[in-house]
Amino acid sequence: MTIPDRLRSFPVLPILNLAEQISALRVAEALTQGGIGAFEITLRNANALICLQAVRKEFPDLTLGAGTILEKEQISQVKDMGIDFGVCPGWDDDLWSHSKDLDFPLIPGVLTPTELTRACKSGCRTLKVFPIEPAGGVGYLKSLIAPFRSLNLDYLPTGGIGKEKVSSYLEDEAVLTVGGSWLTPLTLIEKKEFTAITELAIASLSLGNRKT
Repeated sequence: MTIPDRLRSFPVLPILNLAEQISALRVAEALTQGGIGAFEITLRNANALICLQAVRKEFPDLTLGAGTILEKEQISQVKDMGIDFGVCPGWDDDLWSHSKDLDFPLIPGVLTPTELTRACKSGCRTLKVFPIEPAGGVGYLKSLIAPFRSLNLDYLPTGGIGKEKVSSYLEDEAVLTVGGSWLTPLTLIEKKEFTAITELAIASLSLGNRKT
């Protein structure tokens, strides 16, 4: 099963910003117990790679992504860890070329028709659209991808999407899944209320009526 196929199995792709290995493992456990089999840990702090490595070791069957990839070295590092895919906030020719050289699935970010055209010409077929809510939400996404429908591209809208808007994004078959951090609020992690995260995960599975 391809990465897009795996991601399409879940309505929401949790996006985590974790700084502690123990918290990463507890959050991963909470999400998997709630039926979520894929999520992304962003490389936004010094311990992110440690968290990724720990989760990869303890949850080998999880579809695990590394987010906020900005450097070629990061692609090499996460591939060596056995991470399944990477996500970039924007389009970068060098990062895309490096990911292809390593045969590593990368989901670059785009926000404009120009960026989307460039990505298509480079052979990219799965794209993050970020930051989607500040740009105009569902309406903007539909307008952005309308000229590209015939190419059958897959999209991962991310950025400011709350639970109440997930279903509206998933009405479009071009949307693989919806990225969001609301499944793992920092307040719940800090209070170690992991059962609440499991409950949020369970509730998310009904959004969009997609089969898991």
